[in-house]
Amino acid sequence: MGKSETMLLDALVAPRNVALIGASSSPAKLTARPLQFLRQHGFSGQIYPVNPARDDVMGLRAYPSVSQIPDRVEHAYILLDADAAIAALEDCAAAGVKVVSVLADGFAEAGAAGRERQVRLTKIARDADILLIGPNSTGVVATHSGFACTTNAAFRSERLGAGRTAVLSQSGSVIGTLFSRGQARGIDFSTLVSVGNEAGTNIGVIGNLLLDDPHTDSFALFLETIREPLALARFARSAAIAGKPVTAYMIGRSDEGQALSVTHTGALTGSREAVSAFLRQIGIRQVDHFETLLDAPRILSRRHSRPGRPRTVTVVSTTGGGGAMVVDQISFHGVEIAGCSPASRTKLEAQGIALGHGKLVDVTLAGTKYETMKEVVSTLADDPATGLLLVVIGSSAQFDPEKAVRPIVDVVAENLADRAPIMAFALPEAPESMAMLEAGGVPAFHNVESCAESLSLYVTPVREFETSVRFLPDTVIDMLKNAAPGTMDEVQSGALFEALGIKRPDQIVISPDEDIPAELPVAFPVVVKLVSPDLPHKTDAGAICLNVRDRAELVSRIADMRRSAENYEPGYRLTGILVQEMRKGLGEMLVGLTHDPLVGAVITVAMGGVMTEIYRDAAVRVAPVSVDEAREMLAEIKGLELFRGFRGRQRGDLAALARAIADISCLALSDLVAEAEVNPILIGAEGQGVIMLDALVRRS
Repeated sequence: MGKSETMLLDALVAPRNVALIGASSSPAKLTARPLQFLRQHGFSGQIYPVNPARDDVMGLRAYPSVSQIPDRVEHAYILLDADAAIAALEDCAAAGVKVVSVLADGFAEAGAAGRERQVRLTKIARDADILLIGPNSTGVVATHSGFACTTNAAFRSERLGAGRTAVLSQSGSVIGTLFSRGQARGIDFSTLVSVGNEAGTNIGVIGNLLLDDPHTDSFALFLETIREPLALARFARSAAIAGKPVTAYMIGRSDEGQALSVTHTGALTGSREAVSAFLRQIGIRQVDHFETLLDAPRILSRRHSRPGRPRTVTVVSTTGGGGAMVVDQISFHGVEIAGCSPASRTKLEAQGIALGHGKLVDVTLAGTKYETMKEVVSTLADDPATGLLLVVIGSSAQFDPEKAVRPIVDVVAENLADRAPIMAFALPEAPESMAMLEAGGVPAFHNVESCAESLSLYVTPVREFETSVRFLPDTVIDMLKNAAPGTMDEVQSGALFEALGIKRPDQIVISPDEDIPAELPVAFPVVVKLVSPDLPHKTDAGAICLNVRDRAELVSRIADMRRSAENYEPGYRLTGILVQEMRKGLGEMLVGLTHDPLVGAVITVAMGGVMTEIYRDAAVRVAPVSVDEAREMLAEIKGLELFRGFRGRQRGDLAALARAIADISCLALSDLVAEAEVNPILIGAEGQGVIMLDALVRRS
């Protein structure tokens, strides 16, 4: 980390001084809170109120502007309305302020005038090299320095705490929500930043800066959208290298961008799937339960300390029913329950300790005895067959924590490095036990859903980044450049995919005004299709006919299709009649590329044909993908079990399908491809490859 980055980090989380621009003397006002909270939580730096209407604010001398403060200000918080905030930022730029947060709304979220304001705000910050946080930011809180520079009322709390997880939130209220919920659980944070509109600085940039904070071991993100995917990916990659896990909870994953799509893929793949795929691919662990955002970061940051252990969970419980409920939830999240190994069972039963049957280690009433509980916990934690040990505590957690909770804490206090990690879940509402566990270094879960989701993340390794570089063939690039914008017809689309290496059936294209030749180069039975850029979905338009047996039927079917297409799309452009050989295989798939408004190009693989949108048995990744990633996608599709030799069925050529997916995904490398789809692509028997049966490309 260079000197300038160190100075910027210090200005963000431990500044020597702070200017509060627009600070109020009235304790009841929102704009008085930052000064109140900074004092309350022991910030040792100098505080400079800026208020041209007053000589002092709450006993501190007030200055008319930042540029008139007789010190170089490191951090400023602008508490003014939108237009006044722009003028204040100009003053900060002139004064050389390093970090500026802006509370005001009325920017990009407020229509055309607001967007214009945000452009001006961003330019001022960029030209002055200011780390701009906001607008719409409720501020920055750094607990280790007492820097509670925020308007969020939750920080009126008596204590600030000092944890090791940094919170970066696009919602200002959520930093207070996590702070207050964490305090109720004994969970503290290192830094909490409300990033607001991310006009000048995005989550990725702030996260990268905080990676060098010695007080931060993990990150919790609250996302409403993804504004700068490349910056977020760079941060996630650096965090993975640094061993500082990133967990995210996201709302607002709309599908608005898919409304313009003409492919089946567009209807199948929405922003929800695309964003989840993007986060997974860059190494950010996405959670479905908000409570998990409290639990997961702190346990994931400890994961590297237990190498070589199996990726399983052993559950020991003092209550059979409660333990079974937890085991059920953990199993539902795909985590393997290990149970008690034969060696541990033999050792414990020799001491007269009953362990129940099945995978739940159920000690029942014996778990209310300190000596028994400690022996069970230490034996299972020492067992190399134990991946992670979860202790589920019944009613004794509420009324007698010294018997059921103290032994867990005491085992952890022995601090034996080769032991399995130990965590706990208390079934009753037991604040005393929860506090005892947290104080003793035992992560304790508050609800079963968060417990199960957190453990699933813990035992699942974060994906490694792909380093392979993919290219588009020059022939494909030339074909795209020469094509007209809009939907390409099937002949053009098929030629493009064929240039990528995707095989298609033998075929002939006949001019719309040409008679059907007496002899065709394609043997009957055949497939016949109308070729038109206006008919992307031939089945809907009645523009395709299968299993045509002879020339007479071919002529008749073409006439029928032309009438049907005219009724479906009056005035459609007919560019040709496509006659293809009938090909048979084991099954059909869809492979499609679309562009998501948040994360860019995504590749989708699904069971193909006309039923694609009904079954929605699909896998999604950000494109392009490698062959290995394509194999991972295929492993997620349930319907493909039919082609993996299920119950003696013939195996399909899934290796060839994976290669085709990777090749098709390379179209993401061209800005000229708006969307592309092969639907269906026919799966041949193992070793026989795949065949493209229908193709569609929309050129941007």
